[in-house]
Amino acid sequence: MPRRIAKRPDAKRPEKPDTTGIAELGPLTGDGSGMLVMAIVGGAILPVLQGALADRIGIHHAFIIPAICYLYILYYALWGSRPTPVVVAQTPVTAQ
Repeated sequence: MPRRIAKRPDAKRPEKPDTTGIAELGPLTGDGSGMLVMAIVGGAILPVLQGALADRIGIHHAFIIPAICYLYILYYALWGSRPTPVVVAQTPVTAQ
């Protein structure tokens, strides 16, 4: 006889489930969904690359792949996410 799991009466369900969190980004929804896609693809490709590298040079040395990824995340957190200043060219005023 299968065991039944009783629902807790005090457990509340969210009114509108939003697991990704991109629905509330407003005009940045496109950017948020792009980052979500990059995270999913990176989580699918990088382990395969690390496994292939581990087969060739060994598991300990293959951890250079996630180390490079973490260094990129650190770079982006410290410097890469800053907006670049916009330089507006000024036209010279000539006397008439």
